[in-house]
Amino acid sequence: MLLLSFANIPMGRTIPSFRIATVMEEEKWKLYKKYLRKKNEKKLFTHMFSIANLYNSACSNAVNPIRIHPIMMSIILHHYKMLKERTSSLVGYYNTFKDNDNDDDHITEYNNIDSIILKQEIDKWYNFSYVLRKNNRILFEEILRSSYKYSRAIEVRGKENSTESLFMTLIFEQYKKLQQQYSKPRQTDISELFK
Repeated sequence: MLLLSFANIPMGRTIPSFRIATVMEEEKWKLYKKYLRKKNEKKLFTHMFSIANLYNSACSNAVNPIRIHPIMMSIILHHYKMLKERTSSLVGYYNTFKDNDNDDDHITEYNNIDSIILKQEIDKWYNFSYVLRKNNRILFEEILRSSYKYSRAIEVRGKENSTESLFMTLIFEQYKKLQQQYSKPRQTDISELFK
């Protein structure tokens, strides 16, 4: 009799792999993608979303109940990596990964390097970085460190918005790098003239 009562109790569900979770999350964004203006934009969106597949282990290890967060962090990391690789491969460009105003030198002057909210948010991403390959982990730690320049802005948004504030900070950093890259005059390498 006791065995029969246990038979009616539903057992726990298996947690899907992050690859499957990414597909499920992309399904939720299908309507958004449908209303993108051009077919090319829809393809780009699909490609951008698939970047998370490159970091499935890290996303899974992040153990974040909000699936879009590790997906977005994967995209941010990958775009940073692409931007850094592109910048370092261009001959004759200034070092666009150093701000003109030396923000790194003034982190403690304008912002709180001991920000509890930011530190707690960065600590949440430890599991994500733990399984990254060494070169990706170094880049990931680099972009997280860059967020301390904006710790006051993140603090103002509060703990309940810390993840979104961190994302916005990292996207803003990338945007600044792009602006610097395209606003500086390019010095032509002599070898490029003879190609």
